[in-house]
Amino acid sequence: MSDNTTTVIDECSAATGPSFDPSSPDFLLVSQMWLVTVIFSILSTLLSFYLVYRHFQYYFKPNYQRHIVRILLMVPIYTICSCLSFRFFNNSIWFDIVRDGYEAFVIYSFFHLLMDYLGPDFETRHQRLINKPSRTCLFPFICFKYSPRGHAFLINCRVLVLQYVVVRPCMTVLALILQSFEVLCPNSSSPLHGEFWISWINMFSVTIAMYGLLEFYLVIHHDIAEHKPFYKIVAVKLVVFFSFWQSIVLSLLQSTGVLSSTALSADSFSDLIQSFLVCAEMVIAAFLHIRAFSHHEFVPSPAQKTPIWAGMKDALWPKDIVSDLRAAPIDVRQQARRRREKRATRKLAAMNADDFADDISLNNIDVEYGRTGDDSDDDSDAASVKVGSVKSPTRAQSPMKTSRLATGPVVENGLFGGTAGQSPLAVQPPIVAPASPADMQTFLFDNTAEDEGDDNEEDEDDHKQ
Repeated sequence: MSDNTTTVIDECSAATGPSFDPSSPDFLLVSQMWLVTVIFSILSTLLSFYLVYRHFQYYFKPNYQRHIVRILLMVPIYTICSCLSFRFFNNSIWFDIVRDGYEAFVIYSFFHLLMDYLGPDFETRHQRLINKPSRTCLFPFICFKYSPRGHAFLINCRVLVLQYVVVRPCMTVLALILQSFEVLCPNSSSPLHGEFWISWINMFSVTIAMYGLLEFYLVIHHDIAEHKPFYKIVAVKLVVFFSFWQSIVLSLLQSTGVLSSTALSADSFSDLIQSFLVCAEMVIAAFLHIRAFSHHEFVPSPAQKTPIWAGMKDALWPKDIVSDLRAAPIDVRQQARRRREKRATRKLAAMNADDFADDISLNNIDVEYGRTGDDSDDDSDAASVKVGSVKSPTRAQSPMKTSRLATGPVVENGLFGGTAGQSPLAVQPPIVAPASPADMQTFLFDNTAEDEGDDNEEDEDDHKQ
């Protein structure tokens, strides 16, 4: 058992970090890359901090700017952590964990920003989506369709994004614990090490979150076109999604032997490339943020400024995230209740439709009238009227059907065995709320009138012949 543990620790410690010793063979390469990395980090950090500062100066729409500031801070956090990971390679795992953990914060902030663009509250957002047509899911679920008109669409998209807010910090804490026991093995792709499982869980979770975010964006991007959402989602996907898959690709190239270096091990060389590329990409992201998240749209016509510390406190305090995490299970339960109610309503409507179809059977209706008295004397105590040629079935009548048969047409001359001016069916007590006389008269005699009209037309045709 101890031999296996020693083997695992030795394999985890196999990566050789860059050396900044002038006598080392990799000093020139590492120094040049380090210099460029520092320049990229300083430039992107200054651009982002300047834009954040301008937002704090005109912090007049906190429901929008709160999330914008959180997205803008992604660039300094990414570039500083990547720069430190390059310089202090042996401790790079700690900086990488902080950098990756902030991804969840960014994805949530961008999703909530799109939600606030759509409407200030849940019902307003739902009303704006109520006329949307059904859509086909994105690849690989193109065989399925969904409707964005109901409450479920907003709730499901939020759950897809919020799950990453929970999963990613949990995986970050787990990675810190495993690294403290030296069993994380960040450069290993073996299932025996913690890095393998943490990477796959994070990859699965971030893919689900970005899938839900992209579906939500494609549904609403025309409704929020005045906010220029295209540049915003490109900026977020460039930093979060692209950098994550970039690290996966570099790891695969390292494990297959494509990446190699004479002075450095393949493991350390892929990590150095990842840190270098992230710092370079953050410069592009910083310029893109200036275009996508400009502060000019929040500057009032008479230029006034707001306190810097007030905006900073509002943007950096994650009370809205905690509130959403608490509300998400409640929303899911309410949506499940609404689905049950809809299913029950549809079943009830189907039952009523079946009863109504039974009442009207191809315009051939038989109505049997009876009176109270001696049931044995059928000839003297009961009479019947036959409309059509098909006899009515003798099965038990439903409450709806019985209520309709409980009232009949008014008989003026007692033709059907009742007294003058009284319906023969009046002697039968109604079971449930009966239909009105006008409805019953229409129900019983409209079809008969149509049949009589057809017969008259046939007689006229015969007479002409």
